[in-house]
Amino acid sequence: MEAVTQGKRSPTHIIAGIAVVLVCPVLAALVVGGSLGVKLAVVGLIAMTASVYIGVRHPLWLYWGFAVVMGALPFGYFPGVHIPLYLPFAAGVLLAAVVHPNRDTPFHPLEKAVLILVLVSGVSLIFTFKSLPDLTAFIRWIIATLLMIAVLRLSRENLARFGRFYVYAATVNALFGIAQVVADPNHRLIRVLRIFDYDRETTGRFVANAEGEATFTRLGATWVDPNVAGIGLVPALVMGIVLLKGKLRLGVTAILTVAICLTLSRAAIFSVLAGGLLVLVFHTMRARTRVLMLGSIGVAAASALLVPAIRTRITNTFGGQDTGAQDRWRSLVAFPDTMSGHWMFGLGWGRKEFVDGALAFQLNYVSNSPLIAIYRAGIIVGLVFIAVIILGCIMSWRALRSDSFPAAIYGGVFIGFSVIALNLDHPVVDIPQSVAAFSIFMAFLVYVDRSRQSSDSPGNPTEVNGGLVTVPSHHYALN
Repeated sequence: MEAVTQGKRSPTHIIAGIAVVLVCPVLAALVVGGSLGVKLAVVGLIAMTASVYIGVRHPLWLYWGFAVVMGALPFGYFPGVHIPLYLPFAAGVLLAAVVHPNRDTPFHPLEKAVLILVLVSGVSLIFTFKSLPDLTAFIRWIIATLLMIAVLRLSRENLARFGRFYVYAATVNALFGIAQVVADPNHRLIRVLRIFDYDRETTGRFVANAEGEATFTRLGATWVDPNVAGIGLVPALVMGIVLLKGKLRLGVTAILTVAICLTLSRAAIFSVLAGGLLVLVFHTMRARTRVLMLGSIGVAAASALLVPAIRTRITNTFGGQDTGAQDRWRSLVAFPDTMSGHWMFGLGWGRKEFVDGALAFQLNYVSNSPLIAIYRAGIIVGLVFIAVIILGCIMSWRALRSDSFPAAIYGGVFIGFSVIALNLDHPVVDIPQSVAAFSIFMAFLVYVDRSRQSSDSPGNPTEVNGGLVTVPSHHYALN
């Protein structure tokens, strides 16, 4: 991707610029004198033309814009047009990756596995296609999924910059959500973003949830749904640990950790906690460092449990009054009957329960990412999806056993997320913005894996200065 990394011009750039200049007067006349339909068509044409031009002339702008939108306004819409903000940026990123291919970076095994997932998913669409919603749902999913590969076409320096843009935007979003929970019980702050169509979310899941006798507000910020917010915040947390340094890293980590706790998303909270425990047990570190980390985890957990909302949410998880767990169990029991006759290619891509939250709640279909992949596209797609996750966990284990603490944190949390979050919820399969967030998560797992400078034999206790010290299995160029 020479043009992406160095910004070189070509005759194509000049032709695109001339075309924009010639077409603009015609479009202006249509907007002034045309009907509403014509105006919307013109707006769409302008957006498409702008995306193509920027993708050719300034491709990195699309990457930066996509990172900021995914972190700050993932569920926003373009003003005046009901088009999700993320979608043109995501399509533009794919366009930039095609127009400016990076032949210097070979495809990683995880990228190849994702390509296989896309191919077998396309086969399932062929056999289950019934109407246009099936095709549009598949296109949105494939755009969000292929973003992982498109982002990895960046140079290593620009990939790190892309990640920092996402982390900064998600941190600002987290601060916005914290302000809502702490000082805005009526959720008036969201009206500031009404231009992006956020004022439509004023009640229900966005405002409050009740657990037993306690009523409290869960952090949703601009992710709207608290569980979806957790899926956006967890990658930002570990990416910040890998990409940032010094006091900035500490500050961003503190903000994102507090925000994850305030989402009250058990999937996100337990994923991060499990990741920390994996690092504590398996990462090679001095005994004093391990004790310090254990104490830090204990203090953080105790502080979180001092908040009544968090304490109630966590304790209900292990009690018989957790209706969510009961519903989840009932959906698992009913899953084989639901899939009867549809195991090979699934029930289809454009089903109403994937876009209608009320219908999804009424149907109580299974809340598990691999099983939702099977539900929608069949057993083969489900098995390939599981294979992708297993490959990611193998890479994460290498990072966990390395000499780099940031790499170990990333690997530990990815394993925790794969084992816990993907089994408790399913947005990373059927909500495009969450699919895109998970694609970013996997892209930076590849970034961490490519930091590996050497791979030796598994670490063994070695005598150093009269004491046994475990030698790291892998060396990573991260600190």
